[in-house]
Amino acid sequence: MADQEFELTTKLRIRAAAADDAKALELYCFTGKTTEEIDQELQADLARTQKGEVYRIVAEASGHAIGNIRLERQPHNSEIGEVGQLAVSAPFRQFAVADKLIEFTEQVAAENGIATLQIELSPSEEPIINAYKAWGFDERPVVTLQKAVGASSAAIDLNEEANTDEAPSSEDDLELQEGAAGSDGDLEGSNEDSEDSDDEGGQQELL
Repeated sequence: MADQEFELTTKLRIRAAAADDAKALELYCFTGKTTEEIDQELQADLARTQKGEVYRIVAEASGHAIGNIRLERQPHNSEIGEVGQLAVSAPFRQFAVADKLIEFTEQVAAENGIATLQIELSPSEEPIINAYKAWGFDERPVVTLQKAVGASSAAIDLNEEANTDEAPSSEDDLELQEGAAGSDGDLEGSNEDSEDSDDEGGQQELL
């Protein structure tokens, strides 16, 4: 039997996500999640869209959402939008669907007062980093600081114990110094004026 070839065509539509996109997103974009999980996230995002906080965008082919991207406005800087959850079904990646999702996201950002798009990625995600650079994103230096929970309090406890252990020896030293000052005065057989002078010298040494 001879092979037969057919040319298939379909329209690609980029649009805002709809409430009934969860099933298609689970099938084509987020196979690691359940439909229920995606539906909960989608409904929450759509509610936040009404407040101008989140914009969920999908790429649709033949009536199915085969691509997704999410834009979230930063709460502390309304002119910066965080890009995330960019996903495209494997058979459609060759058609530059991701490029079109990024372009549409820029339009949505501009229409809603977002001047800058940004995304945080791990240095190990080099292919994704290169893709975003190709879309016009510039790399910015970032300082990451970490703190082990409970480490500081443990260090403070150790310092307090050390200071407590040293305190009695310091008092003993003070008593010895005072005693030594008194002994020097007795050995010299000084008069009352010289003893007062020795006491003053001892106080200056303690201050």
